[in-house]
Amino acid sequence: MLHPTTWVAWTAVVAAASMLTRNPLYLAILLGIVAVNYLSVSQDRPEAQGWQSLVRIAFGMAFLIIPFNALSAHAGSHVLFRLPSNWRLIGGNITLEAAVWGASSALGLVTLIALFATFNLQINQAQLLRLTPAFIYEAGLIASIALTFVPQMMVSSREIREAQLIRGHRMGRVRDMRPFLIALLTTGLERSFQLAESMEARGFGNVRDLPPRRDLTYKGLTLLALAGLISGLFVLTYMTTSQWLGWAGIAGSSALLLGVFSAQGKHVLRTHYRHDRWTWRDGITLGIVLAVALILAWTRVRNSATLAYYPYTGLLPPFAPWLGFVLTALILPVFFQEDRRPGARGTRGKS
Repeated sequence: MLHPTTWVAWTAVVAAASMLTRNPLYLAILLGIVAVNYLSVSQDRPEAQGWQSLVRIAFGMAFLIIPFNALSAHAGSHVLFRLPSNWRLIGGNITLEAAVWGASSALGLVTLIALFATFNLQINQAQLLRLTPAFIYEAGLIASIALTFVPQMMVSSREIREAQLIRGHRMGRVRDMRPFLIALLTTGLERSFQLAESMEARGFGNVRDLPPRRDLTYKGLTLLALAGLISGLFVLTYMTTSQWLGWAGIAGSSALLLGVFSAQGKHVLRTHYRHDRWTWRDGITLGIVLAVALILAWTRVRNSATLAYYPYTGLLPPFAPWLGFVLTALILPVFFQEDRRPGARGTRGKS
């Protein structure tokens, strides 16, 4: 099992690559990489079933994006058919270029949703919270809850629907949905109360009392750093002859702000009952992921046309074999984790 930091870096690089290009060939490679890592996780867990529903919705949205783009964008030389021009919005030429551009956008959307599904199945909420710096633990908690809200809601809706079907309840009209919605809302509130009670019992977010003078010092330094950031942005915007001064102010203010936040984070009481171990597999994987990120950044800066694709100027997408090989290296995590499918040996759960 890889370290959560490795998964965060892998997810960030794959997401950046997916957003840097609309080339369907590169996106297909990334989607294949994500799919392999997604399928390596047991799909029988409740959270996995929730993400399965979300991925299905993403595929459904993808199949809607293609005709929507084809009907709303009428540019292109390869005309498939023509709708009456007096039809508002959709009237005119329906072109192959518009359909291909819609398919490329849909492929990028599916890749991103499947990527975050994979990330949430590979690490849990507790691991994500442990990665959050102490001074922004509240933001980390909000992010972890937000990432799992929709999948948990889908799991709850499926369970409620199955229970209602067993009891003979049928939803044939809009009025019949009221018991379902009430049960779903009640379940969500109960889960929220349980989470709040468990966090309060464990003392999550408790901080040491600060001396008044030190607390005032932290607040003053925070205001000073924010003022420095605003001043640096002002210099960059309105004083073109002193750009270096603006960048220096932003850099110094950012360093001061991070220092204050780090000092404040040391006063947050945090208890770790389990520590994630860093292994040589994490080192190799993280090194390759960072190398891919540097290559993508270099390609973007030196020759952005390598990643670009616009079907209205050329229908066939360009492809650089060396770049495809570099992206394929992101499949590495699947080889460095234990088989976690049902019935596999060495699954996590043995202690």
